[in-house]
Amino acid sequence: MKSNLCKAEAGLSFSRFLSVSVLLLVQIAHTEQLRDHEAVLDSQGRLLPWTSYDYVIKASMNFIKHCPTVQTKLGEDPWYLVTADFKADGTFNKKQNNQGSNVFWAVGTLIKYYAYCGDREAFVPVRRLLDRVLMFTTPADWEWANVPRTQDDDIDGEYLDSRSEPDKICMVGIGYLKFYKLTGEKKYLDAALKIAATVAAHVRPGDATHSPLPFRVDLQSGKVLDEYDTNIIYVVYFFDELAKLGYSGDNGSYRTKRDLAWQWIMNYPMKNNKWSGYYEDVVSNHENLNQQNSMETARYILQYPALDPDYKLHVPSLIGWVENRFGKTKRFGATSIREQDSCFLEMSSHTARYASIVARWHAVTQETGDREEARAAFALATYSAYNKHSKNDMAINYVGLGYTNPWFSDSYFDYLYHIFEGMAELPEMALENENHIISTQSVITKVGYSPRRIEYQAFEPDGSEILKVTFKPKVFAGGKPLPRAQWQYGDYRGVPGILRIQRKGVTQIIVQEE
Repeated sequence: MKSNLCKAEAGLSFSRFLSVSVLLLVQIAHTEQLRDHEAVLDSQGRLLPWTSYDYVIKASMNFIKHCPTVQTKLGEDPWYLVTADFKADGTFNKKQNNQGSNVFWAVGTLIKYYAYCGDREAFVPVRRLLDRVLMFTTPADWEWANVPRTQDDDIDGEYLDSRSEPDKICMVGIGYLKFYKLTGEKKYLDAALKIAATVAAHVRPGDATHSPLPFRVDLQSGKVLDEYDTNIIYVVYFFDELAKLGYSGDNGSYRTKRDLAWQWIMNYPMKNNKWSGYYEDVVSNHENLNQQNSMETARYILQYPALDPDYKLHVPSLIGWVENRFGKTKRFGATSIREQDSCFLEMSSHTARYASIVARWHAVTQETGDREEARAAFALATYSAYNKHSKNDMAINYVGLGYTNPWFSDSYFDYLYHIFEGMAELPEMALENENHIISTQSVITKVGYSPRRIEYQAFEPDGSEILKVTFKPKVFAGGKPLPRAQWQYGDYRGVPGILRIQRKGVTQIIVQEE
């Protein structure tokens, strides 16, 4: 839909000013429903979440942990092993599966969720997903050898398609590496290393119509089915994760191929905004642009700003492009993000994704307008959660205000990830009266909570965490007091009771009441 092309990033700040101005003038004379929940407004008419983010997270995870099953040749399979979505009334739906991207988002969400509350039951569904994908790795004599099938068109729990997407192969590789860090189970590391060798052999320089990895290929023959995809940040991410673990490939090939991918991103989509590709269920159309690839590229840049000397130009440009192309719909002043040109519908995972990037950008700018933009979009994203068919604290989540049938990606794994990202930047999203790790860039391998004590173990010896605590703390590392210069407690971004820890050379932390 070329009519939706953005004209300039300059429209970003003006559109926010206009939204806020209109909001202050309008008098709300009636109660409005946003999906199945009444809109909750504050005294200024600003949209608030209909429930706590904590409830959205835990009720959503409850559904995944107790997911209904369907009989396949492999047994009683939870639906997330068989189909991409299900019906909004909680009944089964036959749909092709997108297990590759689900691996990445499920592992990422599990890592954040486990650190947040210490619930080890959530390991079970994620391990099931990874092990099922691992079961159907391609044979060693295929052109794309020892890699996962990232999608499957048959609703039988077996992943046998030869058509697949190399960007999702990288996403699975990252998921395996992260799950290895979380559990110490070496089979996931071994699988990731095999993926890396195959991916490195196929990365190419790319140009305006050919990305460093094709979008779609036949894994057996190697035939390219679609040449162009801008979800290439996951090539960079995958090889960066391998480098952190000390793996560089033959003659440093991983670094070489990683740099090719990064330079292509900077030279092409970063300049021309041709952000297409990613979605498994749409036919190839390089003019069908989406918000996912640009926002996830922005996320990675904000996590590692030293990679991009021009990040203070690139990140607001990407945010502005997404808002102006996919976020023109406002609800009580909150930006509602649509998915892609060919599925131009409001979806909560994408609204939350956008909010998480704006929240991270606020950490750079400290501008109140950015903070309010993120806060409001996060609030809006809660209204698709726990629909009218939900019960027993197990959330059936719509995809969003404009899309009904729940997807395991958009309604759960992908969606929750962004809410956790938001807590790191907007700590008021966390409950006031509970203890939680609300942010870590490390993998927390073990965590225990009690009313006056939090103890956790991290995989990486250097890292940082942000905790919401209900008591005045003292901090120990490796059994000794952590130097006071490495932790701060008090107000953080206007929120009291926040503990920030910087670890250097230690993996074990104990926080207890002073």
